[in-house]
Amino acid sequence: MITDDFDYLAPGGRSYTLASGRLSGIKKNSRVLEIACGRGAAACALAEAYKCRVDAFDIDPVMVEHSMETSNKLGFGEFTNFFVKDGRDMDFGEGKYDLVLAEGGALTYIGREEGIARAADLLKEGKCLALTDLIYLRDDVPQPVRDAYEEGVYTYLTEIRYRKLLEAYDFEVVFASMLPQSAWDRYYAQMRRQVMNPKNRFTKDFKDSMMREIDVYYNYGGMFSVGYFYAVARLSRNKRVKPAGEGLRIPLAFSYGH
Repeated sequence: MITDDFDYLAPGGRSYTLASGRLSGIKKNSRVLEIACGRGAAACALAEAYKCRVDAFDIDPVMVEHSMETSNKLGFGEFTNFFVKDGRDMDFGEGKYDLVLAEGGALTYIGREEGIARAADLLKEGKCLALTDLIYLRDDVPQPVRDAYEEGVYTYLTEIRYRKLLEAYDFEVVFASMLPQSAWDRYYAQMRRQVMNPKNRFTKDFKDSMMREIDVYYNYGGMFSVGYFYAVARLSRNKRVKPAGEGLRIPLAFSYGH
């Protein structure tokens, strides 16, 4: 899987977004909801590739404005609907979407368990939740790493615990992988350039936090303690989901779930 820097604010990129669309069977008449859309890159990628309808929201008005401008400039305005919304308040009805996309740790930001439960309500039966999220690779994560990534607010799961959480809400993981090292390297190189560019409207707190995170990842054991989990999981309320094995390890290449 190729990682790219298509205006994404997390490891991964356009290739993973398009893979999510393909694995979910997205087509022209499909409806997609993106949680925490950031700068709108994923929504635009899906609109371009599949000509599907994408509703996408973010809590940051600046991000939403940028997303709308980008989508209209690229000619995808008729397919995309960007709006300001708190992800903890996803009151969009039930059984409406063919894909819920939660990239860049969106589920962690809005509350992982609540986000997965709400995604299950929003999806049509048999449709998919696709996510990328930070996980811990070990139980004994060094404190400097915890401080940089948790920021006194967030908590992270191991891959096994993440799978079990999905299963608890009737999701069957049909495709999963760990993002390769190249995803981190390209992401952090991109973010270093962006936070140092005075034209970008990032706050000082965000810039300081990002530079500290980069330092911890490369110099204080971060790369041996955190990973990025990619999964596509199908809502299977009418099918018993087989529990993940205790010794399961997700490889760096894509693998089908069992």
